[in-house]
Amino acid sequence: MTMKFSIFLPVFNRRDELKRSLRALIPEKGDHEVFVVDMGSTDGTQDVAKEHDWVTLISSKEGVRSKALNQAVVDAKGEALFFLAPGSLPARGWSQALEDHFGSGADAGHFTCREVDSFSSWAGSLRSIAMKLGHQVLGGPASLNGVAVTKAAFDKVSGFRPVPDFEWMAFAARLKETGVKVKPIKHEVLVSPAAGSRQENEWFELKEDLQAAWKYRKSENFDPKRTQRKASAAILFGYDAFEKIEVNEYFNYAQQELLKISLEVMQSYKGVEKIFFIGGNESTKLLGQPSGVEVIGKPNSSLEKRFSDVLEKLRAEDQEGLLLVKDGSLELSHKKLRELSEGLGEEPCIILPEAESTQWTALWFEQPALDAIADWELSPEVDAIKAHLKAKIIRQEEEKPLKGLRTDSDARSLYYAGILERLPA
Repeated sequence: MTMKFSIFLPVFNRRDELKRSLRALIPEKGDHEVFVVDMGSTDGTQDVAKEHDWVTLISSKEGVRSKALNQAVVDAKGEALFFLAPGSLPARGWSQALEDHFGSGADAGHFTCREVDSFSSWAGSLRSIAMKLGHQVLGGPASLNGVAVTKAAFDKVSGFRPVPDFEWMAFAARLKETGVKVKPIKHEVLVSPAAGSRQENEWFELKEDLQAAWKYRKSENFDPKRTQRKASAAILFGYDAFEKIEVNEYFNYAQQELLKISLEVMQSYKGVEKIFFIGGNESTKLLGQPSGVEVIGKPNSSLEKRFSDVLEKLRAEDQEGLLLVKDGSLELSHKKLRELSEGLGEEPCIILPEAESTQWTALWFEQPALDAIADWELSPEVDAIKAHLKAKIIRQEEEKPLKGLRTDSDARSLYYAGILERLPA
């Protein structure tokens, strides 16, 4: 028999984060209860909760989170309680993971937190270490985010102590004292950064850059000559650069939103000095005139002519390399761009294909290869690129593929991942 869980999200002025978390719960929500415990938000957080008829909104007058949660748990009908911080996304399979955990005889447990933003993945690692240490020292969870406990065990320790902070620490100690069985849950909660924080704290990016540089410096592939490399350039191709794909309206909406995300990734990526954009009428109009990006030619002009104009500029400026990125990838990140352009130095061209597709997502050309692609007939097809490069006797390497935006199902999955704002029809 399937267990019923009562899920609690304590929140104060975390509108966008709450929206992402509620969306992430939808695929496995089932008959589980979901409570949003709001403690006086003024930013529209309560409106987000009210958008979902399966969410019970509790407007607590308690200023202390522990007191507000104790009050909310009174109405819970679930056999077990699951506490989740707004902005966190339980990884797919969380419901079964909870059921397996409690089915094994455990009375409480905690998920592992993993930071999903690539700039701050180290923070997720520290968070996981802290949880493990907390479990060892306290005998219970070391963070409220991702904590699950049976209703019986919660009642046995009389819930959270009415302390203003770190109520989870006191809770863990009390669980240990009463002898209930607490084990880590073999599953993850994906911790999403606060809305708008992606570009605000450059320390995360700097730390990742330093770590990646150190790792590469110690690798067998390190080539001292590559450390002397000059600036590189990048071309971002709009989703309608090669052809206009006639699909449904929601897919078009997803394409437009991914273009904005791709542009943000490219603008904040410090591996390139110059960024150029080549797109069709729709993507060029949507792009506008962003800072640090040069739009090449008019959308109705020849794609090949615009590409050759960029190559001519790069050869005149003696650029060290060229990164081509085709908008529409769901997984392209700074880390992947670095791996692509800072990878094996002996290969003049590296291809990053799309998963389950004959197309490419991104390409990296070393400076010696730029002349060889001057007469390249632009195509989104991987085989056409390979054939051209083989004819020019240029070696190439292929990276592991990334998933691209190919189907309506892909577009809908972006909504449930919290990337798209609009609800699918």
